Amino acid sequence: IVDDALHRIDSVLNLNPLAEAARPEHPNGASVQLNHVHFSYDGKNEVIKDISLSIPAGQTVAFVGPSGGGKTTLANLICRFFDPQGGQVKIGGVNVKNIAKEELMNTVSFVFQNSRLIKASILENVRMGKPNACLLYTSDAGEEIMAALHNAQCDDILEKLPRGADTVIGTKGVYLSGGEQQRIAIARVMLKNAPVVILDEATAFADPDNESRVQAAFSKLSQGKTVIMIAHRLSTVAGVDQIYVIEDGQITESGKSRELLEKGGVFSHMWQDYQTSVQWKVAKEVQ
Repeated sequence: IVDDALHRIDSVLNLNPLAEAARPEHPNGASVQLNHVHFSYDGKNEVIKDISLSIPAGQTVAFVGPSGGGKTTLANLICRFFDPQGGQVKIGGVNVKNIAKEELMNTVSFVFQNSRLIKASILENVRMGKPNACLLYTSDAGEEIMAALHNAQCDDILEKLPRGADTVIGTKGVYLSGGEQQRIAIARVMLKNAPVVILDEATAFADPDNESRVQAAFSKLSQGKTVIMIAHRLSTVAGVDQIYVIEDGQITESGKSRELLEKGGVFSHMWQDYQTSVQWKVAKEVQ
């Protein structure tokens, strides 16, 4: 086990960093474009196959489709966790390869499916979104952190903890549920205030009560931002500006939810299956 862990650590340490532009460019706005993007993890099998799409600044879009279809890979390419082998990924009209990494990370926020918090106070965990923010309640920055916690629907979490936002979480501290951790992570993203936000299955581990609070936090977080949602719970994408159905590395359908339901295609069948699964779950809980 130890040898395997050391091998994995070495594999990360031996990775070459992505090249940076000698003369970085600055994005003009928060639009996102993919132009004929191709990507393969192993150099042989393409998981993204000639995808092109355009997301205007301020819009909320959703990537839906079967597991393994390429949704998260697309999000990773937008964040420049990887570079495509073909095509271009642009933010604000600028190829992400030409944006300085610090500016790119300040431009895009990512809420993962299973957000991780560090062993520290809730205040310190949220402050990671804006490291220069002071933790003092009396400072403007401290008030900004508390406002982010409030907007992320974290008031009920703070009220039940012995020291409120100063409570340490993790080992020898207080443990939070998956949905509660997710709300703390959303507060961190709110404090960062990046113009582009990517939500990757961010309600996957939330119970029904936490899910409603997480959704309310998302609504607040999304105001005035370009938002890309990756979702299996189709109820969360009904009101977005555009839905892209990703299958086998390609966009098979796109449009608003009502348009796609009327087409009777892939999304319509996914919706019917989703509704059936919800009804089955409710019936099981009633028994």
